[in-house]
Amino acid sequence: MEAAGSNPAPSTNFCISGSNQTSLLPESYYHLLPKYEEFLRINLRLEDRTIKESVGNINRFFKLSKAKVNYEVVKQYLCIYLRKRPKTYNSQLTDLRRFIRDFLNKKEVVSTFKMAPVDSIGKIVRLPTNRQLRLGFQSLNDRKERAIYLFTATTGLRKCEILTILKEQIDRKTRGVIPNHFTRKKRSGITFYSKDTEPFLDVYLQNRKDPDPKLFPISDRQWRKIWRKASKAAKIRITPQVLRAWFATVMGEKLIPDRFVDIFQGRAPRSILAKHYTGKGMQRLRKVYQKANLRILPEAKYF
Repeated sequence: MEAAGSNPAPSTNFCISGSNQTSLLPESYYHLLPKYEEFLRINLRLEDRTIKESVGNINRFFKLSKAKVNYEVVKQYLCIYLRKRPKTYNSQLTDLRRFIRDFLNKKEVVSTFKMAPVDSIGKIVRLPTNRQLRLGFQSLNDRKERAIYLFTATTGLRKCEILTILKEQIDRKTRGVIPNHFTRKKRSGITFYSKDTEPFLDVYLQNRKDPDPKLFPISDRQWRKIWRKASKAAKIRITPQVLRAWFATVMGEKLIPDRFVDIFQGRAPRSILAKHYTGKGMQRLRKVYQKANLRILPEAKYF
């Protein structure tokens, strides 16, 4: 059996059909995931974070299906996600397609499963007030947590961009940020962080002793802890996604044209972004950003 492209399937004991329930032998099972990870990285050219999530999903699928792959076990697995958000269901189906259709070259096993419809309007997000944002901030005691919180709120960046941005991709003189995060589905913008974020980010960076090039090296556990504490203190859900929506809403309320908000949040085409990489372009964007006067703290006195 051969996978898509030039990747051979790792075991002749791995059977896929409508009725065959042959299990994958344990030694073959553990041999399979590294080859799949290699396929995602080389053949599909996915990013490390996406690869990690995809391999994790397939690992979960194997555990629940007892290392069996056929139409029935795929259907049973997807039934678990029917009551979850459409995007969650679609994420699982996407990874099953990558593994079964693309890697194992068995399109017929997953061909009848369709993506769940996602409402284009989306779920209405309840946005925090400035007072609630301040309460969330005041619940944080660590320098890194405070810097991440304000940086996330006032740049409008996605979680994946915050976690992968490098120190060299920020300009501390202009407070400019160019994450350079481009994938087939998402692109980075050119944005800035606010004046009240600046002192907290500077103090955090001045106290950094590690050589990590990332702006915010942080574990998933520490990352989730920030938003749990902030949400509990503010008595409203505060997450990077909520802050991204808050950013766009405030920009709109300050009458910032949509085309600039798209640049800040990474929805503009590369050709548009390229025009603003120059000095004059960055200066123009900075003036637009400053016009919004994004502020969470009345005064930066929370050190």
